Amino acid sequence: MILLNGGLRRMIPAALVTVAFPAFAQPQPPTPFRTPPGASSAPISPPGTIREGAVPPAKLFILEQPGNTLLATDYIGRPIYGPGNGKVGSISNLVVDTTGRIVGIVIDLGGFLGFGQKEIAIAFEALYPVMEDDKKAFVVELTKEQLAAAPAFKRSP
Repeated sequence: MILLNGGLRRMIPAALVTVAFPAFAQPQPPTPFRTPPGASSAPISPPGTIREGAVPPAKLFILEQPGNTLLATDYIGRPIYGPGNGKVGSISNLVVDTTGRIVGIVIDLGGFLGFGQKEIAIAFEALYPVMEDDKKAFVVELTKEQLAAAPAFKRSP
């Protein structure tokens, strides 16, 4: 390329500005984790207005916990007992799919001072809620040895 009349001298400062200050892309709205049922691609309405087909506010908010439900805090940290009422571990987390359904539980098998600690996961259906001394606990039909022999649970990065 041949540049006349000092064109190269004018081009170098422009190239430095381009390298030093790259163009910033317009921020994109975050994509939802999942599309809610019945959702449309229509823009969000301003506060105080209700879109056609939107969930009415009376059905949007839950004022109190329904009697047939449990909270995540009812699970996490609770003891798990095996056959013979021996404690086999405690619930450290819940595995939830993208629809909000609990598909599994993560069990902390304990250990001592951080040694021998292991987390495993089992299907949610293998867990049975019970009341023990007016406290919620859970039972599995697996012994401590069976749980210890299970493969360790790997969390997503």
